[in-house]
Amino acid sequence: MAGNNQANKVWYLRHLDLFLSLTDAEIEEIARVLDDHPIPVGAELIHDRHRERIYLIKTGAVRLYTEEQGQQATLALLGPGRLFGLSGSFGNDNLVIGAVTLEPTYICFATLPKLLSLFGQFPEVMTRMTQALAEQIFMAETWIERTSAMSPRARLAALLLDLCADFCEPFEGGYRVKFRVTQADLARMINVTRETVSRVVADFMRAGWIERRDGRLLIRDQAAIKHIASGGEDV
Repeated sequence: MAGNNQANKVWYLRHLDLFLSLTDAEIEEIARVLDDHPIPVGAELIHDRHRERIYLIKTGAVRLYTEEQGQQATLALLGPGRLFGLSGSFGNDNLVIGAVTLEPTYICFATLPKLLSLFGQFPEVMTRMTQALAEQIFMAETWIERTSAMSPRARLAALLLDLCADFCEPFEGGYRVKFRVTQADLARMINVTRETVSRVVADFMRAGWIERRDGRLLIRDQAAIKHIASGGEDV
């Protein structure tokens, strides 16, 4: 069984961009360093400041958020190959950062001492991980800056476009989000009330731009959604 688990880890890592240039022997060595676990949908992954870790998503989807005074604000939606983590030695100690799985997700992680050892062996991996984390920080900051001045309609439209780009599959002439997203989830992702999201979703559904099938969002008219996200009036 242990051999099968190791083989699965190697297979997953081989298919991630971070490790494309490494040999099979090198990936096997990295796989031995990384712990991995299947995580069910809806599981909270709160970073523990006393056990600093970095997480790598093999399959699935994760919502990364901050929480201040009981209010959640989404930083990013992350899919396969994405990294997230937190060093307790940096940042705002009063800022709670966490992650929740949006679908069944397979994640591997390593503690800071293990990572430092790994980077010493494979400096190219360190470079790639640093670049990936810098890109994700930029994307999160861009999302917050870009949407802060938007109307709720435009925010939701922008979120739907992001979901469509990263987490959708073709379905009946449209694009269906691979995991279930509730109106409460959407509200947290764009930092508005659930009631506001409910009204906007109802408007979009009446217009025929989106549908909901078995709890999943189905995006029917990307052009109309893009028009709203760019600040345009209803088409």
